[in-house]
Amino acid sequence: MLSLPFSVTLLALLTILIFLGLGERILDNMRLTDSAAVLILILMILGHFLPTISISRRLAVNLGGFIPVGVALYLLITTSRLEQKRAALVSFLTGLLILLSDKLLPLLPGVLDPVLSGGIFAGLLATILGRSRRSAFIAGLLGIFLVDLANFLQLQFQGISQPIVLGSGGLFSSMVISAFLAVVIAEVIGEIREKLQLGGDSSE
Repeated sequence: MLSLPFSVTLLALLTILIFLGLGERILDNMRLTDSAAVLILILMILGHFLPTISISRRLAVNLGGFIPVGVALYLLITTSRLEQKRAALVSFLTGLLILLSDKLLPLLPGVLDPVLSGGIFAGLLATILGRSRRSAFIAGLLGIFLVDLANFLQLQFQGISQPIVLGSGGLFSSMVISAFLAVVIAEVIGEIREKLQLGGDSSE
């Protein structure tokens, strides 16, 4: 797992870059204004400092871990119906692939860490299914959350007596890194595809 300070530092750096006007094309591709992007990043930074609330002896909820979920839901609500369906599908498939890779490749610890595999799967799937940076970002967030939820439900179904923290700090860090990795992958593939297309046009 990547450390919490790293994820918060990443968010702070991204906020500064947006203030400086960098990454404008990525924001345009995600159909976000600079102000909306900065607000989202600030909320995610603040989420790191929210407390954990005990529900029972076996269950606690970290409020900060649900900030990225709220961000994903906001991005879903404020987009088109087609994009909503695509983002939901990419999120589900991302979570499913993370679970399958974890189950089918148990002898390769660290090779497909959910933090990295979630971002990779989300970025590739969002590109294949519609070249959507917004879907990549949403799936990077929700894919990790769905895996955490699935693990929680599995423990409950098996009746394992173990303290559980929903939305833990590790989940927060994983969702943040996964989402931005997914966007970077989708952006890089998109740039390469555009250059190849332009190259093909110029040769005709």
